[in-house]
Amino acid sequence: MLIAGVILSSLPVLAQASHEIQPLEVGPFVLNEQDKALADRVNELLESSPAPEIKINSAMMEQSQAEAMQLYNEVMAKNPHLSNMTGKESNKNEGGGYTEHKILVFASLSLGEEGLKTVFESASGQKDVVVVFRGIPEGMNLGEGIMEVQNIAKHFSPIPNVIINPTLFQKHNVTTVPVIVALDAEQAALASMPTDKIDELARVSGLSDSNWIKREIQEGEKGDFGVKGPMVEILEPDMTEEAKRRVANIDWEEKKRLAQARFWTKQTFNTLPRAPRERIRQLDPSIYISEDITAPDGTIIAAKGDVINPLDIRPFTQAVVVYDPLDKKQVELVKAEVPALLQQPGVNRITYIGTQFDKEDGWKSYKDVTDVFNQPVYLLTPDIRSRFELEYTPSIITAAGRKFVIKELSETGQ
Repeated sequence: MLIAGVILSSLPVLAQASHEIQPLEVGPFVLNEQDKALADRVNELLESSPAPEIKINSAMMEQSQAEAMQLYNEVMAKNPHLSNMTGKESNKNEGGGYTEHKILVFASLSLGEEGLKTVFESASGQKDVVVVFRGIPEGMNLGEGIMEVQNIAKHFSPIPNVIINPTLFQKHNVTTVPVIVALDAEQAALASMPTDKIDELARVSGLSDSNWIKREIQEGEKGDFGVKGPMVEILEPDMTEEAKRRVANIDWEEKKRLAQARFWTKQTFNTLPRAPRERIRQLDPSIYISEDITAPDGTIIAAKGDVINPLDIRPFTQAVVVYDPLDKKQVELVKAEVPALLQQPGVNRITYIGTQFDKEDGWKSYKDVTDVFNQPVYLLTPDIRSRFELEYTPSIITAAGRKFVIKELSETGQ
């Protein structure tokens, strides 16, 4: 019989090179290492990379709060370089990028609705002006904070450029608002980069109208013009510091426990009925080549009509035991068979594959199963089941000559 399948490289590394069988060696030790690596990576990104920047535009006004919260999670957990992406890449199609913003207007919800209206009115329609916020007020989620700003900005057409970027507050040492900072083209291009200091062309505190500083620059004035109006404390906490605080407060042990629980609930088992009687079958793994297989240079690797048997290329030097580890009778049958398998010529080791594990007991069940033979037990996949035409358990797969031998064990022995 010709089987249109390929031997699993003699199944020497079921859980490594081959992806046909998924190992369950993902115990607490591995998860601990992953948790630690994740925590270290988050802290590293927060300390060395630009803070997340969120651009607020008209499209965001149509997003639901749930979508905004999803964005917040992505910013906090996955995308430390969002500032570069949203400001430089995504804006290419909008005709203006963050690096074109030469006027930074630092603002806060503490300015009140009228104060922010003045800020937005002067920034509306000016591609080189961006209004910068430090974060979201305490007690609000990202969606609520954005909506608070949008409800004011939506009164102006076009809607002004608005971003949330705590790093800019740090770079320009802005601790009260409003503050307007003007940059030349070169410094504006560096503004979103992880540099410690940006040279300012001009700066003024206490004013909300960006046109004021533009007029001064046009008249040849530059430098720090000092405080020209009232200043207020910034209402929003630094989003970077807030992210660090949240990371520090994460219960990694609980995350690990939940990850372990999710692992088992997501598992799909390929169970098989218990063998009604003992039976031995032979399986020919030969492959019929229906079309020429050629290398890039045209060399024929295998010609149409050839028949290739993987066992001619690489010997199968192990016994694969497929069984239900939750069935005590099957476990006893396998135990009784193991000594003979270890003495069988050509068998260098035994690989154990289980059809199911106890989801309720999770890792305890898996540990109990592996303790029986003091070896890992892998999970049966549909591919292995079909490739070896498995019908019952326990089944033991070995090789004899150019064929696989599948032996099914039964209590009756008949």
